[in-house]
Amino acid sequence: MKRFKEGKFKVLVATDVASRGLDVPNVDLVIQIEPPKEVETYIHRSGRTARAGKSGVCITFYNEKTKFLIDQIEQQAGIKLQRIGIPQPDDLIKASSSSVLKNLEGVSDEVCKQFESIAKQLLS
Repeated sequence: MKRFKEGKFKVLVATDVASRGLDVPNVDLVIQIEPPKEVETYIHRSGRTARAGKSGVCITFYNEKTKFLIDQIEQQAGIKLQRIGIPQPDDLIKASSSSVLKNLEGVSDEVCKQFESIAKQLLS
C-alpha cells in the first residue's frame, strides 16, 4: 500500500476492505470484477477514484446473472451508468495498431527505410 501511494506501484489489487477508510490520492481507475450486492458498497468502491475534484473512471464487469445488481445500483443511487459491450475485433485492431504506431515513433528513419518494401507488400 505504501509503495502504491508513493507511485512506485501502478496497480493495487484489493478487497472490499480497501473501499472504506483508506485515503489514497490520485487513483484514476477502479475496476470491479463484479457488481456488489449493496449499493453503498458500490459507492464506496467507486469512490476511491475522482476524489477532491479530480476525475476518474470506475469499470464494473457484469453478466446476465448480475445485470439486476447494476439496475439496482442505478435506481437506488439515482445515477445512470454508461454501459458498453465487450471489445469487438475491430476495437482490438484499432487499439493494437495505435500501440504499434506509438512504438514506431521511437525508431529512427534509417531503420524504418529497411522495412519499407515489406510494409508495401503487407498493405497490398
